[in-house]
Amino acid sequence: MTTDTSLPLRGSCECGACSFEVHTAPKGRFRCHCLICQAFNGKPFADVVAVRGKDVVLKNAGNISFKKYRPPPNFNRGVCRTCGKRVVEVAGFGPFKVMFIPASNFEPEARLPPVRIDIFYHRRVLDMPDSVPKYSGYLASELAVGKMIMSGV
Repeated sequence: MTTDTSLPLRGSCECGACSFEVHTAPKGRFRCHCLICQAFNGKPFADVVAVRGKDVVLKNAGNISFKKYRPPPNFNRGVCRTCGKRVVEVAGFGPFKVMFIPASNFEPEARLPPVRIDIFYHRRVLDMPDSVPKYSGYLASELAVGKMIMSGV
């Protein structure tokens, strides 16, 4: 049995007041082009890494302010109370909890998986000129993310 010396993966919000450790390999990485992600991230899309909630340790979690942007099933999206920048998004509960962490919040040397899919591509404001599969529409986008996460379990 080999030990992955690149774990845990570490990172934080922009100011460092809210940090985290990820103790297992991420389940996947994707770019979301939905209107909520555009607003929450202040960018044309969200580039996020998906990890099981039980494998993430949030440090100073009390400094994270969570908000839901629409009725369930939606994420609790957390921002740092100090710098106001995004920290983590949480979906599900208990053993089914998944956290979506912005790729830019990880330390530069973190070994992150490549982007595997683009979702809500019909809402894009910036084309992605690459060969990553593109999914448009709510159902197709949600199914693509679910499949990606489940294939990584």
